Amino acid sequence: MFGTAARQMGYAWSMLAGRRFRVKDVTALVEDLRATLEEFGSPGEGAGEMLTAPDPEMQRDLASRRLRRTVRLTARDTPYYRRWFEQHGIDPGSITLESLASIEPTTKAALRDLPAAFVADGARPAVLAQTTGTTGVPTMVWFSRYEIDLMSGMSALALMLAGGLRSEHVWANCITSRSIAQILIERAATMTGAAFVHVGLVDPRATLDRLAVPLHVPGKRPQMTHLNTTASYLAALVQEAERGGWDAKDFGLEEIHSGGEVLTDALKERAEAMFGARVLDSYSMTEIAPVGGQVCGQGHLHLPTDQGHVEVLDPETFQPAAPGAHGVLVVTPYTTYRDTTLLLRYVTGDIVKVLPESEQPACELAAVPATSRVLGRLSPSSVTTRDVLDLLQAEREIPLPTRYVLEETRSGPVLHAVTGNASRALVSRLEERAADLKLPLRGIELVDDPAALPGLCRVRADLREHTFEHFTATESARTGKSALRAAAEAVAEMGVR
Repeated sequence: MFGTAARQMGYAWSMLAGRRFRVKDVTALVEDLRATLEEFGSPGEGAGEMLTAPDPEMQRDLASRRLRRTVRLTARDTPYYRRWFEQHGIDPGSITLESLASIEPTTKAALRDLPAAFVADGARPAVLAQTTGTTGVPTMVWFSRYEIDLMSGMSALALMLAGGLRSEHVWANCITSRSIAQILIERAATMTGAAFVHVGLVDPRATLDRLAVPLHVPGKRPQMTHLNTTASYLAALVQEAERGGWDAKDFGLEEIHSGGEVLTDALKERAEAMFGARVLDSYSMTEIAPVGGQVCGQGHLHLPTDQGHVEVLDPETFQPAAPGAHGVLVVTPYTTYRDTTLLLRYVTGDIVKVLPESEQPACELAAVPATSRVLGRLSPSSVTTRDVLDLLQAEREIPLPTRYVLEETRSGPVLHAVTGNASRALVSRLEERAADLKLPLRGIELVDDPAALPGLCRVRADLREHTFEHFTATESARTGKSALRAAAEAVAEMGVR
């Protein structure tokens, strides 16, 4: 008990001081919490305080100290920022919350073109993670063992305290293996005692089979209980499940975690109905880890400020976005958590809206700063990714995942979308809904083939891995079984439970 209290005090001191954590203390806290949950079923009084944000005045003081230290170390240790501060004649030690805007925002192009220039001089790089490349050339980010161990441990604490993950659960990951999230989630989930399965981005039919098939492993639920994936791959799963006649009784899922892409209400509702599990919408990206956010029940994105400084800036002027206006998320991860690839005022490219004063949240996460949900990219005509997906995914005749191109013309944007039924009635419904949503579209054109779109449409569900099944498609259709399901039935006949 004394050891646990000492580790909690050490953890709290690091949080307050903005200094490096002792990873062994974080790991021990995870083990303590897991043992408590397995013995008593609940974390105990006060355990949730580790994840609770302090009062606003204390939070601002902490943010100020963490930011000053981050700027000072980043300017001293990385070639890119060392040169930038020298060229502009700015003293890194003079930077405060109020003068942070004097630092030029860092673009994706800068990091993509010179990834080594952002790596700290004394760093010990261990893992190279990459972005998916669906919106451009992949960006490379280095992580040290300290970063991976720390973020895994903190994620494990959050999964147990806030997410309710327990040792009997089975977590399935359907994301690209190039992401740092693949490593962090695998380590975090297994630290809680839960089982982890990297399903990958395979044919949706194979994934549905894996989710439905009995596992027959000791101490675990009969089927996979948690699924982590992107919105477009979740859409592909929903579409395939609807076509194949699956329903919620076929699965054992309890939670589906969606991130990396825009998740619409329409897709969320279809997924919850199909799989019988609640769908959680979150925000994260490789470059700014561990900074991330969660969408509350009122539909706001809440971004905690203890792991990085978050700004919402006008995407053209990089001045603070006004209430009710579009803004791009600009993030500075603190060096308490990052010691390898260091970034100041990194422009994520993800658009949100600043909440107006009349829309301040009164939800379960009200103490955490909030914006609108991520809106995706912003077109020259001020149409966002979410605007288009909200419009198209309300129509079930349009196949999932949604594929479209917004073509900018002199007279206004024309929306081209893929559908299996380009009827006049469908076009009329879309036009009426676009008018109701006040979307400034000049026209809507529906096509049957993605190749007919006037440009490329890439989604993360396209990052497909291939597997080889023992049963051919013809054999599977004839018998109604896949090789995996047939094997599971054979194991069950042996009396394995």
